[in-house]
Amino acid sequence: MTTFGLVLVVAVPLLVLLVYLEGKRQARIYGPPSARPNLAGAGLLELQKHLQADRRVDTLVEQVRDEAAETEQDAGSEGRAPLAGVGRRPRPVSPRRAN
Repeated sequence: MTTFGLVLVVAVPLLVLLVYLEGKRQARIYGPPSARPNLAGAGLLELQKHLQADRRVDTLVEQVRDEAAETEQDAGSEGRAPLAGVGRRPRPVSPRRAN
């Protein structure tokens, strides 16, 4: 028997066993299946849980970026004087030019 054949003889039953055990694990988590077992559907529910966690992280990252941008804008305008009433003041007139 070749190496590839030996791998197939071991890998195929192992894959079947893993799928069966995953079905048992998900039945324990989500409850027993309805009339027809649907491993793909249960697997998609778990995948959806993982994807929702990623969406939450993305949402939090966006919130942090928005807050950082607001903070930068606020910090950039703090040291400046307000624009109204501020401008160049006239120079005092020298005594020589007063004539």
